[in-house]
Amino acid sequence: MQMEARSIAMPSNPLPPSYRGIEIAPLDVAFLIVVSLVSISAIASSIYACIPKMQHSFSLKLRYKVPCHQCHYFSRNPYIKCALQPGTVLTEKAVDCQDYRPNCVVERVEE
Repeated sequence: MQMEARSIAMPSNPLPPSYRGIEIAPLDVAFLIVVSLVSISAIASSIYACIPKMQHSFSLKLRYKVPCHQCHYFSRNPYIKCALQPGTVLTEKAVDCQDYRPNCVVERVEE
């Protein structure tokens, strides 16, 4: 019994390697689709969870009634907005603030 020598033929591709492009297997595409859907759903759920918090912090109903922006003690410092009442600044409790003092603009008289 003689064994016949079989040669393994490599598949031929008429294009040179620089023109072949990206070869992606179907399982790779399925994996990328699953990973992208999971990441998109995670981002969407985190945004959905933050919406009630953002609505509470951006409520504009009370902003026009709060006198803090016209107060002498109010500053635009992000760490402490009011020197006297830092816990109640820009809240509902600030509407009846006892320490409210309006900003007085002193006009200079030039001689």
